[in-house]
Amino acid sequence: MDRPSWWSFIPANMPLPLLLIIIYLFIIALGNLFALYQYVAVQPNLLTAIGHLVSVLLYAGPAYGLLKLKRWARSVELYLSLFSVALGLFLMFTGAFGMAVMIIVPHGLIAIYLLTDKCRELFGLTENK
Repeated sequence: MDRPSWWSFIPANMPLPLLLIIIYLFIIALGNLFALYQYVAVQPNLLTAIGHLVSVLLYAGPAYGLLKLKRWARSVELYLSLFSVALGLFLMFTGAFGMAVMIIVPHGLIAIYLLTDKCRELFGLTENK
């Protein structure tokens, strides 16, 4: 089956779970970009704006790297996901159960996928047999 020409920016061997992770990360980055605009142009708050700028970079950077199948992006996203799971566990024990679940579930699934043999092989971290 031939791929449409507008799909040329996606590597041919890109598995669906990784593509879904990339889309999720870009959506979160886009939401933070809108929040950045809010706190720069509409309701100025420098500290909050800086936080959203950092968040945009922490989501969009690894997402772009994963799209290009860069090893550094897999490592960065794996560490960020594991950190997010730890943060979610902390939030769970402080009483913010709903927010904790919304953090733990997606980032836990991302970390689990990035640790699979199939994903490691895709990024050239294991020897092909």
